[in-house]
Amino acid sequence: MRILVAGATGAIGTPLSRLLLAGGHEVIGITRTPDNAARLRAAGVVPVVADLLDRDGLLAAVAGHRADAAIHEGTALKK
Repeated sequence: MRILVAGATGAIGTPLSRLLLAGGHEVIGITRTPDNAARLRAAGVVPVVADLLDRDGLLAAVAGHRADAAIHEGTALKK
């Protein structure tokens, strides 16, 4: 199954993405920064750089990516 994970580099999204990959799923991960995109790619996740609060930018970023399911774990928590 191909699963889109919004917030794939967050506190929940990171372990969730790992579990999905370990379960044999293809993961498309949305993140806000190119640095995090590189981290996702290294982990086996297809990265998409987008701001979840920018509707038009988000739609443009995910264009061409087909997913069977979407999981929203995006937050804007400060460390």
